[in-house]
Amino acid sequence: MKTKSLLALLLGTAFAAGAQAADQREADRVIDRFQAVRPRAAELAIYELDWLPTLKEAKAKAARENRPVFLVVVTNSFGDVCTGHC
Repeated sequence: MKTKSLLALLLGTAFAAGAQAADQREADRVIDRFQAVRPRAAELAIYELDWLPTLKEAKAKAARENRPVFLVVVTNSFGDVCTGHC
């Protein structure tokens, strides 16, 4: 009886280790695929906006960096430009 219990324990441990290794391989495969298709930082630069509090500051920075100003004006339901945002 003791031999059967030991054998069951060893088989169970081997099965769990094999399943864990398979899970790790699958996780590594997914991560590798993600990194292969993920855009690099340089490719995402267009999505980074440097928000500045005033148009004057934005124009000065744009002139220094030879870049355009992206102006977003949003009004709230009361039409107040100063407090409206989303």
